[in-house]
Parts: sequence; C-alpha cells; structure tokens
Amino acid sequence: MKHLQELPLVSVIMPVYNAGDFLVPAIDSILSQTYKNFELIIVNDASTDNSATVLAEYKKKYPRLITIISLTKNRNAGGDACANIALEKARGTYIARMDADDVALPSRLEKEVAYLESHPSVFLVGSNASVINKTGNTIGDKLEPLTSSEIYQQYFTFHPLIHPTTMFRREFKGKPFSYRIKYSANNDYYTFFSLLCEGGKFANLPEKLIQYRIHGKNDTFVHMKKKFINTLRIRIEMILKKGYRPSPKAVLTTLVQGVIIITLPEAVITQLYFLSKGITKASFPSFATKPLLIVKQKVSMLG
Repeated sequence: MKHLQELPLVSVIMPVYNAGDFLVPAIDSILSQTYKNFELIIVNDASTDNSATVLAEYKKKYPRLITIISLTKNRNAGGDACANIALEKARGTYIARMDADDVALPSRLEKEVAYLESHPSVFLVGSNASVINKTGNTIGDKLEPLTSSEIYQQYFTFHPLIHPTTMFRREFKGKPFSYRIKYSANNDYYTFFSLLCEGGKFANLPEKLIQYRIHGKNDTFVHMKKKFINTLRIRIEMILKKGYRPSPKAVLTTLVQGVIIITLPEAVITQLYFLSKGITKASFPSFATKPLLIVKQKVSMLG
C-alpha cells in the first residue's frame, strides 16, 4: 500500500439515532479497516437511548480520528439531513456512507477507494452485502446490479444501491455534493436518481463489503406505503423534469408494485420486499405462503 500521506482522505459519515445496541460493532468495523487514511464523522440525531454514552467513550479513545456532532433536536428527516451536517465538516476527497447498525468488512474502504482511483469517470461506487439479523447471524444476501447501465435501468423499479455501502466523490460536476432534502424519507433515492439523470455514472462491486442488519426497527422498512408514494413522485419527476425514459417492463413492474402495496398490510409488504430481492425465504403460515410465492414469482418475472 502507498504511504499514508499519499492516499486520498476518506470521510466516513455515520448518522446515529437510537442505535446504541449496534453502535459498537459498527464503529469497530470502521476502525478496523485495512485502509487507514480516513476520518469518521458521526452525527447523533438527538438519540434518547445510550448512543451518546457510547459515542463519548469512542471520542475519548480516538479524539483526532472521530468527530462527534450532537444535535439537541431530532431532525425527523432521516439520516440524509444529518449527513448534510457532516458533509459541511468533511475534509475527504471521497465520502463513505455508513449506517450505525451495519458492519463493514475490513477491506471495504480499500476496495472502494481503489475502484474510484482507477475509474475517474465514475462518481459513486457501492457493493453487494450479506444480510444479518439482530444477533449478527447471516440470514441472506442483498445483491444489486453492477454496471452503470444496469443501475440506470433498475432505478425506476427498485433502489439498486445499498446506501451504507456507497462511496462517492466529494464534488459532482465541480460543485460540493449534498443530499437534496425534499421528503421526510427517500432523499437518498431522490438525490442519486437525480444525479444519475444528470450524467453521473455509478457502479457496484460484486463483493459483499458490509453486513446489512435487519432488526425490526430499520427506518427503511417503516411506513412503506408512504415511502412508496414518495418513490412514485420521484419517478414521475425524473420523467417530466430529468428526461428519464423507463422501459415498458419497468412501468408495468411499477403498476404491479402499486397494486400490491395499496392492497396488502405493511407487514406483508415488507416480507414481499425481502422475497422479491432474494434477501430471505418465506416465513409465513402455510395457508399464506402459496399465494405470496405466486406474487413473488410475478414480481420477479417483471423485474
């Protein structure tokens, strides 16, 4: 590896809200990276659990490496609003997103930096992920398309990036990057979809570089009906204002998604999402499994 001073600085940004149960393995996984030229900026979004105590202990141990930004009032706008606060402090050439309940593999930063260094036309790189449960046991995989063209095609039907795996350049077309905050959630989808339509190139590495934790309280899987409405608005905006042209297959898939999400309970919608993405296997009573698998097959055939 190059001498430390010759390596580009990476700013790892981690929003935190009531993640005390998982903070230690998340932070330790960043501190254990094989790539060493990074800073870790953590924004505590007015957590009410023991997150502040855990963060204070790490700050005491690593005062130069870790920056803690503590908010006194919850932003109630997801992690992206907090990420923008961290971006104002970030000094890195590259920005790496990290969630407070996930675990990064030791080579994550090294492999993503190497990719961006060798692909100067690519703005953002992510990766695949293993899926773990609350106790850290592997329960499945989260796999995404790899090439920029595949990612572009899939953006209309699913978010083909695993947000906490992403690393991107500090600037996009000469301007500092920041998340475009328009919704109470889904702002990463809105921001990256916009950049993709504006000519940004994305890629995903085939390696599983994080362990993506599902523990029952993930923000991603709460209020899924409302979030789907947000994604519909975003998709329509990309067509009308950004010139995105979805395929007929993508439009049909969206219609099927809409019918499923409008008619089924949120708990079932979440399980169907896991099924359609191949994250988990069916875990329903026998009387419910067969029709849900039929729906899964239809969704898979479409997208």
